Formats: sequence, structure tokens, C-alpha cells
Amino acid sequence: MPYKIIATPEFEKAFKDLTKKDKPLAEKLAKAIKKLSEIPYSGKPLSYEYSGCRSLHVGKYRIIYTIKEDKKEIWLIFVEHRDKLY
Repeated sequence: MPYKIIATPEFEKAFKDLTKKDKPLAEKLAKAIKKLSEIPYSGKPLSYEYSGCRSLHVGKYRIIYTIKEDKKEIWLIFVEHRDKLY
């Protein structure tokens, strides 16, 4: 059973800002998020300020997320170009 995807307001704003003029990027990110719901531990574990989070690489972009295993939820925290994150 796939995990439930929950996007934070910060993620939703960043996603909208990044994809408003880039439909192919929106489709690529949406596809990666769908796959993430089926394979939640595919992202790399992070440390320091993002300790407890994971990073999924989608081309030149990174999706920062955390897994709530007890509720079978994935919380999408932020998405940004890799040059601007960590």
C-alpha cells in the first residue's frame, strides 16, 4: 500500500514557483513523488540541519521530505534547485 503524501505549505509554494512556467518539470516532479509514495526510503538520509529528513534527487532539483512510518505518511518539506540547497 502506498504511503500518503502530504505537502507542507512551504513545499506547495516552492513547487508552484518552480513549475509555473515549466510544465515538463512539474510532470517530472509529480512522477517522482508518485514513485516516492511506493518506495519511500529511496531518498538519501540527510544530516545537520536536515537531520531526520531525506533527499530525493530529480534531475537538478531536490525534494526534501520526512517519513512518518507510524502513519504511513510522507511529508514533503521543500523542493529547490540543488545549487540552492545544502
